[in-house]
Amino acid sequence: MNDDRNDPFEAPGTSTVSILDDLPTLESLRDDQHALRADLARLRRRLRLQLVLEFVAEAVLATAAAGALLVLLDWRLRLSLPVRLVLASLSVVAIVGWLATRVVSRWRSSRLDELSLAVTLDRFRPGLGQQVADVLQLPGLIDEPGAAVSPAMVRLAVRQAADALAKSDWRSLWNRKRTALHAAALVLGGAAPLAFAAAAPEAARLSFARWLTGSSERWPQQTYLTVMGLDPRGRLLAPRDERVVMEVRTDLPLIEPIGDRWTVGGRGEPLMLRRKPERPAKPREVDLRERTAKNAIRSGAMVEIDPVRFRYEFPPSSTSSSFELTGGDDWLGPILIDRVDRPALAETRLRVKEPGAAGSDFRTIDAGGRHLLFLPDTEIELTLVGSQPLSTAELKIHPGAAPELKRIDDHGFIASWTLREAVTMEIILTSAATGLTSKTSFLSIGLLRDREPRVTLRASGVGSHVTPIATIPLTIAATDDFGLAALRIQADRSVLVEEKDKPEQKIERSTIKLPFESDPSQPTLDHQIRHDLGLQSDPPKVGAILRFTGEADDRCAQGVQTGRSSVLALQVVSADELFYEILIRQRVERTKFLNVLETTEKNAPTLDGTPTAEEVVQVMRTEQSGARQLEQIAGRVADTLQEMKLNQIGSPKSHRLLQEGVVDPIRALTTGPMTELRGMLQTLAGAASAPAASRDAARRLHGEVVTKMKIILEQMSQWESFVDVVNQVAEVIKMQQKVLQETEKARETRTQEVFDDKP
Repeated sequence: MNDDRNDPFEAPGTSTVSILDDLPTLESLRDDQHALRADLARLRRRLRLQLVLEFVAEAVLATAAAGALLVLLDWRLRLSLPVRLVLASLSVVAIVGWLATRVVSRWRSSRLDELSLAVTLDRFRPGLGQQVADVLQLPGLIDEPGAAVSPAMVRLAVRQAADALAKSDWRSLWNRKRTALHAAALVLGGAAPLAFAAAAPEAARLSFARWLTGSSERWPQQTYLTVMGLDPRGRLLAPRDERVVMEVRTDLPLIEPIGDRWTVGGRGEPLMLRRKPERPAKPREVDLRERTAKNAIRSGAMVEIDPVRFRYEFPPSSTSSSFELTGGDDWLGPILIDRVDRPALAETRLRVKEPGAAGSDFRTIDAGGRHLLFLPDTEIELTLVGSQPLSTAELKIHPGAAPELKRIDDHGFIASWTLREAVTMEIILTSAATGLTSKTSFLSIGLLRDREPRVTLRASGVGSHVTPIATIPLTIAATDDFGLAALRIQADRSVLVEEKDKPEQKIERSTIKLPFESDPSQPTLDHQIRHDLGLQSDPPKVGAILRFTGEADDRCAQGVQTGRSSVLALQVVSADELFYEILIRQRVERTKFLNVLETTEKNAPTLDGTPTAEEVVQVMRTEQSGARQLEQIAGRVADTLQEMKLNQIGSPKSHRLLQEGVVDPIRALTTGPMTELRGMLQTLAGAASAPAASRDAARRLHGEVVTKMKIILEQMSQWESFVDVVNQVAEVIKMQQKVLQETEKARETRTQEVFDDKP
């Protein structure tokens, strides 16, 4: 048996036959070509379907994998919409690019011609490609003229190739495992989203909404932050150049239902939730990141003030800024901090009408004055003008209820009421544009009580004791808030009256009207007048009590008010008793004068020698103290002299002796020699080495002062001696008058006894 592989005209596995008797015709070869082309076309269609299957499977699997990865990243990182758009775009570009490269290679494979397909098949089954080429190409050599090949050989080769191809199983060429894997990948890629949607429909819905529709709905969170105090536009309005305290809460205080959903406010823009969280978690900390107008960034941590509240204080600023918050698994922002001006009280107008005012006109008052005081029942109109358009104005009055505020324009409000008591008002304005309230402004309106006049009454020149014939100089001074109308003095005199053998005290009152004129257009607020009251015309008895009270009426619009002074009480005593009292006081002054004289004489030895500066200063101080005491003595002696004159005690000669012998010399001494002596001593104390002439002059002047003081002391002694003589003479006269009165009384008694009827 010959080797089959060495015989090209024998098919593998067959016996040798007569080739020449069984050669195919050209028509049969054409039929074989058509059959082969049909098989190759079917194979090409299956190849194209396989390529489409692989493309679709890879596209679905890549899309499912990318979607799963994006959903996982979004769930873990909570991506924002811009980030999601970028990632989705990059994913689409990557998948499309990868699929495009795969499509190009597959498209080339699907476009293979018959010979190229045969070459490709030859890689998987060697020899098959040559057989396909023989069937498709060798029959064309038969018709070529002058061909170098034998037609019989061509026919035989084509028949052998056609028989071999006819016996080949084309299905065995197909990689069914590859097809199954791609089909499984296609099913897996398509079933994965469906399984995800079935297992977690809410997560699938949310993923679809976030990635395919661009929804801002968030993944379920454990923490939800809420910024308190945002305006309807989601801004945090802050006063310019003031500190701002921001509060963040984690217990969802601003959550509200809207249909089948919930909206969370206080986040700059509403956050929509499909279900309300049962127990929001508290973050361990809340971090803040602020961006200023100059793009400077400040970071800080909010302060926890209780389990659900955090607080942060923004520093004062004149420009707006924005901030972002992160806490737990929640974040929000940027939220604008809009720095705006607070409304302010630009103007306060006050118009009043006092009770009793003529007409119905109000007068305007400067509300910026320091003291706003008005009479009770004053009608008041208060106008408040804001620095910007106002939505509301609030007026609080302490005490009492606030009057109603009425709007007059977009900037102003007005209130009217009748003043009953002093009030303090708190004024708060609310801006119509920003909703910010102004700082509290205070306005106090006091109640001006038209008090009764304040009256003082003094008796100058007399003491608490007066004689029955004294002249009492009364001085009345009155002051009123709005003007005086009349002045008078009420004089009361207590008199002992014998009634039923029992003495009783009776008070006689008289009114002394004082001249007073006042112009209603220019009321007199203060007035002082002196009235000399002489007792000689109606002398009171010794022992009587005189009481004087000053009274003044005012011009009060609500009725005349009368003010009274304190009671000035004087006791009537005899002239001898008062004279003795005055003499005692003068003797006290004489003793004081004697003490000053002795102190002054003690300085003589110091000045006789060579005194040091310290000794001179000591002498000067002694002289100065003595001069002050002498001036006081002179004043008190002059007062006693004036009291003697007003009470008509002593004669004019005695008055002249006291004035010219005591009062005038003391005053001349203090204003003359003693003043000159103090000047010399001051010069000696300031000089380093005083000349002898200056010391001698001071010594002589000191001696002159002592001499004059001794003369004054002698005159005071002479005055007392003169008074003693006068008193003794007056006492003798009194004794004689007493004896005479007793004699007359005894004679009347004897006369009555003689003529008395006997029973």
